[in-house]
Amino acid sequence: MKEKNPRREFLKKTTKTGAFIAIGGLAINACSDKEIKQDNVIEGKSNKEEILYQGDTKYWKAYYSVAK
Repeated sequence: MKEKNPRREFLKKTTKTGAFIAIGGLAINACSDKEIKQDNVIEGKSNKEEILYQGDTKYWKAYYSVAK
């Protein structure tokens, strides 16, 4: 007969409890009709296009290849 490891059992219980709490919190949050309003968000109405630096150096080419 195997001995039960109390640390393992504790971790199993806390993981299950944490998962149930997280799922319950998400369900309550999804059911809430409250809309979150952000007052400090600035929305611009500019029709300007973004101009990217058009350098032909290997550093800019590497940067743009990673940034895509």
